[in-house]
Amino acid sequence: MEFKRGNLIRWVVDHNAYEASDDVLRGISPNYRHGIVMEVSNKDPTAVMVFCYDCKKKREGNWMILDAAHDRLEILSGESDG
Repeated sequence: MEFKRGNLIRWVVDHNAYEASDDVLRGISPNYRHGIVMEVSNKDPTAVMVFCYDCKKKREGNWMILDAAHDRLEILSGESDG
């Protein structure tokens, strides 16, 4: 997945419910946050700086630094030439 400036992305922050099977607890019904990619790291293209537009109402900061290696990022739409 290649991130570009202007991409609309979403990421999972928590879940509404969890289910257990054997020794595994798995989140279901995820809660997402949405934002616009403002910068992509030159050293690590999986690290992005994002302006989160639905975080303020959750009393979180608007600026996030996310990493696709750790955060479940999904590109919803974006610029083709970034």
